[in-house]
Amino acid sequence: MNAAEELTEPDRMIAYALQVNGRATWGAIARALGLSERTVQRRGQRLLDAGLVQVSTYLDTTIVGEAHPLVLRLSTRTGVALQVGEELARRPDASSVSVVEGSGDVVCMLLPRTRQDSSRLLLAELPAIDGVVSVEASTVLRYFRSGYDWSVGVLPAPVVQTLRADTPARGATASGPVQLTQEDEALVAALAEDGRATVISLAKAADISAPTARRRLEALFGAGALHVRTELSSAVHDLRVEALIWLSVPPDQVEAAGAALGCRPEVRFCVACTGSSQILVDCLVSDPAALYSFLTGAIGSLGSVTVARSSVVLEALRRGPMQMANMRHK
Repeated sequence: MNAAEELTEPDRMIAYALQVNGRATWGAIARALGLSERTVQRRGQRLLDAGLVQVSTYLDTTIVGEAHPLVLRLSTRTGVALQVGEELARRPDASSVSVVEGSGDVVCMLLPRTRQDSSRLLLAELPAIDGVVSVEASTVLRYFRSGYDWSVGVLPAPVVQTLRADTPARGATASGPVQLTQEDEALVAALAEDGRATVISLAKAADISAPTARRRLEALFGAGALHVRTELSSAVHDLRVEALIWLSVPPDQVEAAGAALGCRPEVRFCVACTGSSQILVDCLVSDPAALYSFLTGAIGSLGSVTVARSSVVLEALRRGPMQMANMRHK
C-alpha cells in the first residue's frame, strides 16, 4: 500500500480515528466507526506498516525542562538546504523540520531541555553545520495549538467524542518542571518509536514492572508532559499544501489573534514567539487557492494583524519525534 488510489474509505476513516486517538485499541476504533474489529485491525496495521500513518508521542519540554522551544530559520548555501534539513531532522531534540521556498531556507523547531542547551545550540552547534549561512532564532512563549492536538477533522462529532473518551486522562498541568526518572526517559524513548506500544512492551523496555509502567505513564500523561501524536501521509487526505506564516500583531491583540487561529481547522500549529513577528502559524490546506483564501480571509479578518512573511513547505522532514523520510511522496 503506497498510493492514494489504493486507499478505501474505511482505510481513511481508520487513519482519521488514529489521528484522534493514536493509542485507541482496534476494538475501540471498530465500535466508534461501526466496523468489525477484524477489519479495523487488518486495515489499520496495513496503514502503520506502510508508513501512511505513524503514531508516536510528543514530550512537552516546557513542562519537563527549564528552557522553551526555539523556532529557527536557517539560510543555507544554494543546493544544500535538503542536506542541512536532513541533518537537523536527525537531532534528538528536533520537533519539526521543513525545507521551505526561498533562497535555501530551512525552518525548524528544536526542544532544548536547559538554558545551557539553548546557548550551545545557537552559539556553537547550528553555525557549525556545513552549508549554514545564517540563523534567525525565536523563543516560543505560548502555544495556541501544538500539533499533537490537530486532526483532519472529517469524522462526525459523536465518533470523535467516543474516541477521545478513551484517551489518557489529563489532570491539572504541573505547577513546576516535571523531573523525569531514568525509567521515565526509557518509557518516553520507547513511545517515541512506537506510540501504540503496549504497557507490557514498554515495561520491558524500561526494565520495570507493568503496573509501575502504567502508573508512570498515567503520571506523565496526567501532568501534560506527554501527549499522543499521529501523523498522516498526504496520500490519506486531500491537504497537499502546507505553509508557514509569520504574523505581525500588536501586543494587545496577540492573545485574541492566537486563540482565534488556534481553533481553525486549517491550522496545525500556532504559537506566540519572540522576534520581529509575534505569531507563527503552520497551516495545511488543499491547494494554493485555499491558501489564498486562508491568508485573505481568516488572517485578513483579524484587524491589525498583518502577514510579515509566508512560505510554502517544499519538504516536511520531521514532525514530532518522527522523521518523515519514509512518508515523503507516498
